[in-house]
Amino acid sequence: MSLYNHIFMCTRSTCYALCYVGFVATSVAINMTIPTQSDAVPVMSVFGWIIIHQHLGNSFNWQLTWADYKAGFGSIDTDFWLGLENVYLLVDSQPYRLRVEIEERSTNLWYSAEYWSFKTQFLFRLH
Repeated sequence: MSLYNHIFMCTRSTCYALCYVGFVATSVAINMTIPTQSDAVPVMSVFGWIIIHQHLGNSFNWQLTWADYKAGFGSIDTDFWLGLENVYLLVDSQPYRLRVEIEERSTNLWYSAEYWSFKTQFLFRLH
């Protein structure tokens, strides 16, 4: 099975509906400040939702190191992961919602799940 997928998150005050019949959403590149970090991070936003993960094709090698997953990698225009540490810092600063979207390429059917709240734990060390 071949899939496209996106994982979004947003604050409760910035979320807008993503499901419109016959409507195509447009993503916009924004620079976002992550708590405790001085430099802004480029991300894609769709109706106030921040794309934290995007998998668009089969050419990207997702078998990377733990350090890569912690820091983030890829390009916001293609395959992308914001990074475990960045997601943790964002979610730790205020409540966020989480949305997962998956398209099955052979049928062009989209499936989604939305969580009104989610939390992360700072578990970057192995004990």
